[in-house]
Amino acid sequence: MTLFGWDASDYDVDRGLTADRIRDARAAGIDFMTYKGTEQSRDGTFHSQYYGVMLTAAKDAGIPFLGMYVVVHSDVSIEDQAATAIDYADKHSPWWRTYDGFFWQIDLERWPTDDVPPHIGVDVGRELEERTGKVAVMYASRGQYGDDDLGDFPRWNADYPYRVAEDFKAAYARAGGDSGPGWTRYGKPAETPRIWQFTDSAIIGRQHTCDADAFRGTADDFAKMIGEKTSTTTKRDVIATFHSTAHAGDTLDTTDRFHAIRWATGLYHWTVPETGLVSIQATVDLRGLRRDDLVRIRAEYTRPGDAENDTPLLRQERVSVDPETTGGVFVVSTPDERVELPKGTQIRVQVAVRPADDDHRRRLTYSTRTRISIVEIRTGG
Repeated sequence: MTLFGWDASDYDVDRGLTADRIRDARAAGIDFMTYKGTEQSRDGTFHSQYYGVMLTAAKDAGIPFLGMYVVVHSDVSIEDQAATAIDYADKHSPWWRTYDGFFWQIDLERWPTDDVPPHIGVDVGRELEERTGKVAVMYASRGQYGDDDLGDFPRWNADYPYRVAEDFKAAYARAGGDSGPGWTRYGKPAETPRIWQFTDSAIIGRQHTCDADAFRGTADDFAKMIGEKTSTTTKRDVIATFHSTAHAGDTLDTTDRFHAIRWATGLYHWTVPETGLVSIQATVDLRGLRRDDLVRIRAEYTRPGDAENDTPLLRQERVSVDPETTGGVFVVSTPDERVELPKGTQIRVQVAVRPADDDHRRRLTYSTRTRISIVEIRTGG
């Protein structure tokens, strides 16, 4: 049996990628997907704008195996590259820590301006595994790293015998299928790749120009490959969690006044069950936004017995593109807010939009990409 996968990035959004197209991909037979998250080099740090939206859409579509890919570089410490990736995953896909099908993809490549040595990928992969307990898969092509020491990671080979715009399954057959050249052993130790990226020109569902991948084995085999490793991180006991999308059909005005989001539960708030450290992260997607609108998101904490509420601003972001160019999507995600709160505190997330055109009559509609994740944790030895 062969499973098929797709590794994507914000370039795919530029080519029309939407949550609907990810659902189409699942229906077409995609069983694993990764999306670019971070890339840290001597020139600075790149954070994907749509990683959290698209990977969460893949989870919602039922794709069982999901990963964030991390592009590694020289001249940046291993610890910093791993910490940046983990922090970004926490902020934009907070469900990853408890999702059994999550894994890391190390993107190890030789660039014109950075001939990244293999040990960088190996060291970042080990650091991520050690800190998180999640397995790393090593994307390092035979063409670039054929004789190098690539550690004991599952290997992911990029080798394109053909570049033809056709359905991914037809492209796999054209490339040789389960007997194709991408399955050649390489590296030190010499191993057969577990995943082969066989084209960068596939059609997956309605999406064109895709990087398509194959895995020879069953879903159980894939799950075994990414089985969790023992983590050396500080133990964190989860006391309670709350994950929800916005209530279907709810709208927001453009008067620049804050209004609480109503969640799919029908409630506008979540109540803290025990005194402790609470982690809050929210993503807001409003349909009907226009370029240069200002979106503001804040938390409201109503503590028992307190006459006044705390309302820290979590994020404000001006709409930087015409949302119609991305299928109406413009996502604003808050950082991971962590705060000590007493038992019984009610948490609300509120949103306000200041219209660039001063039109206060517009109504914006929350999409299902609007979601909240609240986790209360107890830390200890």
